[in-house]
Amino acid sequence: MVSCRFVGALLVASFSALTAAAQADTAPAGTLVYHFSYNATQNISARDSNENVENTDSNGNFTSTNNNGISHYGGTLNDKGTMTVNIVKKQADGALVVMISEQGETIRRASPAECVVYGNTHVICDPNKTVYTEEYTLLRFLAANFVDPSELDANKHWQIVQDVNNDHITADYVIDSNNNGAMQIGEKRTITEKGPGRLTTDVNTKIGYDFTRTVPTSVDEYAQQYTDAGIKGSQRTIYQTTLQLISDTTAKT
Repeated sequence: MVSCRFVGALLVASFSALTAAAQADTAPAGTLVYHFSYNATQNISARDSNENVENTDSNGNFTSTNNNGISHYGGTLNDKGTMTVNIVKKQADGALVVMISEQGETIRRASPAECVVYGNTHVICDPNKTVYTEEYTLLRFLAANFVDPSELDANKHWQIVQDVNNDHITADYVIDSNNNGAMQIGEKRTITEKGPGRLTTDVNTKIGYDFTRTVPTSVDEYAQQYTDAGIKGSQRTIYQTTLQLISDTTAKT
């Protein structure tokens, strides 16, 4: 049910070269631990028949036409637990090499995976490891230069536009408040799959951010992912993710 296009961040071919280069950099080590909650609700309308579906009564008589051959399906997935990020290396460009893992109470459990995180929210992870959607939600805000004062306009706004694999990504960020480095940042992000029958994801996120430590302290994300296949049906999935920093052993850099 969860699509990697939602995060648009996995570039497999260059992962080994990037992490190998990072080993030469000297960096602070540390561990971040977050409490997370995750919910996904999916609704699918699919044409199961080219003919109208007709209802019958107890005597077998036709009574009405129903749904024009369209059936509806749905499902939900919920979990909560902790997410652990071990910072391995810091690169000269501000990107981080990290190991991330997830310990859900029920089914969302993933062993440590190595990832490279960039200030433009771009993330590259080990293609041989499981990295869940909610882990990517956190990862994209972890680079030290995620908030770059030189990129802000007069309204404390900046924009990131990029093409990753088959996705076009546009993200707008605004610093809504700043209390001595304790920031509240709003994100509006759209990911559109190129080509026919494209999948679109609209994301609205509230980010608590400590600029002095360059770490997100909280994340509240609401995302809608949908595709419209015309007469064949449609699919919509709503993702809700919350993250709260509960432990931080990172050194100030």
